[in-house]
Amino acid sequence: MNEKIILGVTGSIACYKAPFVLRELVRRGFRVPVVMTRSATRFVGRVTFDALTDEGVYDSLWSRRETLSHVALLDGTSAILVAPATANIIAKAAAGIADDLLSSLLLAADPGSIIYAPAMNKGMWNNPATRGNVGKLRKRGSGFVEPASGELASGAIGKGRLAEIDEIALAAERAVRMDRILADKKIVITCGRTEEEIDPVRVITNRSSGLMGISLARAFSRLGADVRLIAGRVNVTLPSGVKVQSAFSASAMLDELGKQMPEADALIMAAAIADYSPLDYSEEKIKEDELTLKLKKTPDILTSLNSRRPVRIGFSVEAGEDWTRTAERKLADKSLDVIVANPARVIAAEETQAAIIFASGRRIISRAMTKDMLSRKLVEITRNLIQERNG
Repeated sequence: MNEKIILGVTGSIACYKAPFVLRELVRRGFRVPVVMTRSATRFVGRVTFDALTDEGVYDSLWSRRETLSHVALLDGTSAILVAPATANIIAKAAAGIADDLLSSLLLAADPGSIIYAPAMNKGMWNNPATRGNVGKLRKRGSGFVEPASGELASGAIGKGRLAEIDEIALAAERAVRMDRILADKKIVITCGRTEEEIDPVRVITNRSSGLMGISLARAFSRLGADVRLIAGRVNVTLPSGVKVQSAFSASAMLDELGKQMPEADALIMAAAIADYSPLDYSEEKIKEDELTLKLKKTPDILTSLNSRRPVRIGFSVEAGEDWTRTAERKLADKSLDVIVANPARVIAAEETQAAIIFASGRRIISRAMTKDMLSRKLVEITRNLIQERNG
């Protein structure tokens, strides 16, 4: 943590979003000096950035305080993120022009440490000159967070909008914190709750907010893993920058996992799969005063997916005093490497208290912690298991 990322800000109408990018980078634990072009200062004043960073805001190559700052600023820098990046700064970087502080930094830095988040009119983005400049920078090793499609400042519809803040920050974080063991490893995670339909308006389900699985997806993605999140119903925002596939029933979850698992390096089953489904489905809304349901067990997903053995981590949530003993039985029955046992009171809570039980018999009994903290611990455990398995 505490790595240094320089945020370069250029004169796009999307410049007003740059303070949000800065705030998100700081929230993720980075030190972030800001380098603004003269055009950028016409959109957002440097005082706005000064309020959000303790690392300084720079906008001139020639002021006394900043003489040779293009050299000094690079000391200890892990990456340069240009957001928003105009067609102009992309062209200057491609041509090796260094006529202000930011372009001088880009020329002096390792191209592989630079990430551009373009924002411009769709005609400028699609222009062959811009496409050629982007191609040149990519060949040198620089990264790009592709602009989004939608309504642009001009009112036109097309590609050119600045990407989402989380997506930009995630790209920068991945570039800096890439883990050599987890890089590009396929991690399949399930989250949320599945539902089994009784009639067109009613379902049987288990309680789950989806927060644990989503925290895991974010934690793995930050370290460069190729995360595939299979989501049931959730109460929290799904993460950006992660491939998400919806699966709202136990059978849909099993089908999707069947597609993802052949190449998976790890499976983490954090979803609350409904244990039962109605034996009969009513096409009409049931209106009887009394209702008796006949239920059948839903497929046991982990047992069904036992044909190939990636690292397998499951969750167990039980009420009463016996919640860890039940987890131990599931650990053996479902051929898991690790099971995370939780008492039922943690459902939908921001904090959890878990017993992490390994197939080897080892146990880690955690104190109360946030689900983000538990996610980081499980990432470390998964990383170590993948490393052991790959020799």
